[in-house]
Amino acid sequence: MRGRIPSQSPVNNYEGIIIMTAYLPGTDAARHGTGDADLTIMLAAHGAFRRDLTRLVRAAAAADLSDPARRQPVEAGWELFKHQLHLHHTAEDEIIWPVLRPRLAHSEHALSVLDAMEDEHELIDPLLAAVDAGFAQRDDSLADVIDALVSSLTGHLAHEERDGLPLIGVALTAAEWRRVGFRIARRNGLSEGGEMFAWILDGADGDAALRTLPPPLRLLYKGVWKPRFNKTPRW
Repeated sequence: MRGRIPSQSPVNNYEGIIIMTAYLPGTDAARHGTGDADLTIMLAAHGAFRRDLTRLVRAAAAADLSDPARRQPVEAGWELFKHQLHLHHTAEDEIIWPVLRPRLAHSEHALSVLDAMEDEHELIDPLLAAVDAGFAQRDDSLADVIDALVSSLTGHLAHEERDGLPLIGVALTAAEWRRVGFRIARRNGLSEGGEMFAWILDGADGDAALRTLPPPLRLLYKGVWKPRFNKTPRW
């Protein structure tokens, strides 16, 4: 393996997981470095992943998942979380990191960080499958596999914020970073983009993220994306 997720203290119960997700290092670390690339959306997405991990922990601990009426919103929240994580990691692996690599080819450290980002993504995918299996089995294994997912994903997010995201400001101008964002938006499409923004802003003070949208899309968010998103109960 080219990189490893930073070690964290083991978490062996749901209360500990909630505490760990609530007191993570501040995401302002991602603003270190040179350049003026706007990382608001990246940081907001990371915040939404942490938020949903906490929701996952609480739902799995409190819900009677044998009850279809209670199980359905938990599954809806979990499926959306997985989908957004897949889109996020795919955009990084196939668009963002490849743009950075030629700009940072002179730095062995920077390239090792990008290698570690990709390796950590690969380690997280089996943990998502393990949580799926835990839900299907409905036994005590679910707590352990959620524990492992929370530890690994929050470790990865912190590592990326500390060492990965600052490379964007080092390697790209603000205009170049915006062009990367446009490539991701075109690839995902308007419908996916609308769901992503509604997901990021769900239950949060999203003024900063919302301001990154041009005025017509803010209206679309308020009039279409958010109401459509809210039709499905989650968690």
